[in-house]
Amino acid sequence: MNVILYARVSTDDQSERGTIEGQLEFGKKYSELHQMNLVKIYQDDGISGTLELGDRNGGAELLSDIKNQKIHADVILVYKLDRLGRSARVILNAIHELDQHGIKVKSMTEDFDSGSPSGRFLVTMLAAVADLERETIIERMWHGANRAARKGKWLGGIVPYGYYVDEEGYLQINKTPLPKLEKSEADIVYMMYHLIGEKGHSAREVAKLLNSMAVPTSYIKDNRKVKRGKRKVKTSGYWRSSRVRSIIYNTTYKGMHYYGKRSNKNREIIERQVPAIVSPELWEKAVNTIKNHNLSSYESRDEKNLLRGLIKCGMCGRKYYALYYNGGKEKPPKYYFVCSGKVGESSVYDKCRSKNVPKVWLEELVWQDIVKFMDKPKSVIQEIVRELNIEKENSTNKNADLEIGILKNTIEAKENEKQSILDLFRKKLITPEDVEFQLKKINDEKQELLEKLHRWQAENKQNQDVKNRLSSAEKVLQELRKKINKDLSYREKREIIHSLVSDIVVHTIKTPGKKRDKANIQINYVFSIGQNYTDTD
Repeated sequence: MNVILYARVSTDDQSERGTIEGQLEFGKKYSELHQMNLVKIYQDDGISGTLELGDRNGGAELLSDIKNQKIHADVILVYKLDRLGRSARVILNAIHELDQHGIKVKSMTEDFDSGSPSGRFLVTMLAAVADLERETIIERMWHGANRAARKGKWLGGIVPYGYYVDEEGYLQINKTPLPKLEKSEADIVYMMYHLIGEKGHSAREVAKLLNSMAVPTSYIKDNRKVKRGKRKVKTSGYWRSSRVRSIIYNTTYKGMHYYGKRSNKNREIIERQVPAIVSPELWEKAVNTIKNHNLSSYESRDEKNLLRGLIKCGMCGRKYYALYYNGGKEKPPKYYFVCSGKVGESSVYDKCRSKNVPKVWLEELVWQDIVKFMDKPKSVIQEIVRELNIEKENSTNKNADLEIGILKNTIEAKENEKQSILDLFRKKLITPEDVEFQLKKINDEKQELLEKLHRWQAENKQNQDVKNRLSSAEKVLQELRKKINKDLSYREKREIIHSLVSDIVVHTIKTPGKKRDKANIQINYVFSIGQNYTDTD
């Protein structure tokens, strides 16, 4: 009998202890003892069992060799069934895929035959046990991690700039001088807070200073790389204002760390004290200063900006901001909307080539378009309402919530049916073949019901969105029609624009043979209607 051997361990720690070698040695001895011809060995060292078999390096090679008929085997040997996966779904998917190619699964430490109905039933039970075991391990790990976190230990993750983790696992202030500098990381952090909190500097100014001082970032100092797609590459090594801001907002530096807040799962947030680099008072000052130095500071010279936050660049996707250009002694100043990719710190590394747009011209263009929009209720506004009414009329399921509730109860009843089948099997009233057939039938029915439930829920949400859009459109347009013909203040104009316009996209049009580019303005309204204009300059 030709067999192949598959071995897996789930963590790098297990890999270092050599447990995968134990599985391989056991498999070789097992095949010799039972006079099996071991064709090939596949292994996944330090790979999680939550991944599908085809998503692991060794598993992917195994499946590829089988599909391309590079190997011919009757059975695949595993030390335990949970080596195929750590969840019932992953295990059963792997067994099903192997079975499609005529390969049975044989556990060297568990007695079952995946080729028979009773064996497949036992496989399902063992897979469920593996799933339960995994969840139990995770729960124990969480409890253990939470106990260690309450004691103040640092449990993995990137260590904040200015700190290091000692031999006992606790966070300590890093006072070691940086290469070619007299200052330590902690000194650099304190300098950031002092410059921003006490001197009123912006994050951009501090980043510029750090770059001029050649202060290494964490990635450069630790020779770490960032992931871009599937590859890891070196960073540019520049300090950016976003990095400075993230340090200023980090409560760790004032001596308070919150463990578990980055977790995607619903878990306890543990507040614990750590060594502080700055006082809580200086931390508060720096945070408040940063809040006042936001990106719209570009617009500080021109407080009246009707389109603030609405304009974005069609070339790079960044925001446009209003900038003040001094025309000289005898020329009046001019305001333009300029892409932040041309004036922000990103312009140093990747400058955007988009066109500047005169502020007065664009604001007038948008406002006149809105006036035109509001002055034609029959051709525009009624058309919007008509389209939304059509969508509303197409919402045929008037009792959606009731039917979804009934469907959920039916799905829950399917779980009770499973338990009834298992009870009959325990009482020996039905055979394993009957159990397998009935469970498969129940699972198929449940899957069909789940798909129907998801489809109905999506349709119900879509129908509700249509109703909300219609209600919002009618209410907003009714209120705005009353205001549009009055003498409006700047604030009222701005509110009207922001309630009607979702965004304004500036597309830069390159004209061959001409030095000046043209700007195509795309005005997108919240009611899915858009207008396009091209400047004449």
